[in-house]
Amino acid sequence: MNYKLAEVNSADDWKDYHFLRQTVLWEAKGRYNYNENHPDEHLKTNHPLLLKLRGRPIGTVRLDEVGHRSGVVRLVSIAPDVQRSGHGRELSSLTEDYARRFGITKLLVNAAPDAVGFYEKMGWKKDLWDESELTGLASDCIQMTKNLR
Repeated sequence: MNYKLAEVNSADDWKDYHFLRQTVLWEAKGRYNYNENHPDEHLKTNHPLLLKLRGRPIGTVRLDEVGHRSGVVRLVSIAPDVQRSGHGRELSSLTEDYARRFGITKLLVNAAPDAVGFYEKMGWKKDLWDESELTGLASDCIQMTKNLR
């Protein structure tokens, strides 16, 4: 397929990025307090990314550099009409490649309970890496890590 993991820069990319996240991660879960202007989106060490398939935005992820050659994978979403079609695996692989370009050798994630099986299939291991992260939206998440080779 023709995938591209794009850094979110243009106004259209920001619009698509926020629409997917709000639709998949907030509204589909009965939440309506999504904040497009959250300051974490614009920190120099955070990388908002948009997965495109043949030019169509179908997924999002943000990779946050946190030091010690580690990065946190945050707010992963795939458009509802294309879920369970392998796009999440492609997003994961492209995110790992992107992380390596920044010297990241270990990825961390707060996985939603229904995503733990997916992450385990992708080589992630359950590993409590920062209990203080498990608040708010992440309060029911399972922390996992993956070493990049």
